[in-house]
Amino acid sequence: MTVQSIGDQARAFAMQSASNRIKTTLATLTAELTSGEVSDLGARLGGKTQNLTGIEARLAMLAQFKSNAAEAAAHTAGMQEALTAIHSMSEKLGQSLYIEPAGTTDASVRARSTEAATTFQTVVGRLNASVGQRFLFSGIASDTPPLVSADDMLAELSNVVGGLTTAVDMAQAVSDWFDAPAGTGGYADFAYRGMADGLAVPVGEDTTLLLETTALASSVRDTFKGLAAAALVDRGALAGNLQEERALLRDAGKNLIEASPALVAEMAQVGYAQQVIASTHTEGEAATATLQTARNTLREADPLATATALNDAETRLQTLYAVIGRLSQLKLVDYI
Repeated sequence: MTVQSIGDQARAFAMQSASNRIKTTLATLTAELTSGEVSDLGARLGGKTQNLTGIEARLAMLAQFKSNAAEAAAHTAGMQEALTAIHSMSEKLGQSLYIEPAGTTDASVRARSTEAATTFQTVVGRLNASVGQRFLFSGIASDTPPLVSADDMLAELSNVVGGLTTAVDMAQAVSDWFDAPAGTGGYADFAYRGMADGLAVPVGEDTTLLLETTALASSVRDTFKGLAAAALVDRGALAGNLQEERALLRDAGKNLIEASPALVAEMAQVGYAQQVIASTHTEGEAATATLQTARNTLREADPLATATALNDAETRLQTLYAVIGRLSQLKLVDYI
């Protein structure tokens, strides 16, 4: 039976401890060489980590702004697409209704009013569109569809114009309903389900975007006036009086044409918001790149110094193993 002396045990423990220390150093240096960053930032910075903490905080903030800007970009792109489609449809229909020949037949009136009803329904659908679970035209109430259904709106308008017998009176009643202030039972109360306040989105350190275009905008309501008046003919308004039906359709076409510039202005406002998003994105990317460079400078490990230290640690470990191997071969009989 071999009995190890206390001296041998102490030596073995010392050798094992030295081996573990060198292996730990090797692992640390290898990680630093691979990642390019020092493992002990506190030691590297002498405990003065305020600058690094500030940089990390700004980078996190810029990352959030970038995410906000991406959502806002998708939101405004959806708004622009919807407004463009609405403008195109309403302008085309307006021109068609306004320039219709005076001798329009009953069949033509039916066809035009049906087209208007279909367009009205499509426009309501466009305004009720959502992107990323946010409704585009509801203002700050972006979790709520902005409008009731097209059928509900036209049914309410049918009640409003019930009993009227002239195109002039009917067009005025429709216009008054859409223009009625909140609290008076018009469009703002019956049809609109969103909020009047626009959606505020912080997209940069000094930039908060306010998306004010909603389905309550005057440009949208003015467009609805022409569409709704023409669509009511499809629902039997002024039935039996072809002349008044034609007059209402023509007046609706005129209203649609006159509403076009305001709708274009609304599109321009959304376009400006898109430009702001793009410019703040560029500024944010530049600021992020600068901060990342500053952060990397504070965190980076010197590759040459790290490689030299790694080589030195490997040499020390090899030397230690050689010594351990040499000592393990010593025998008492060699010295007596």
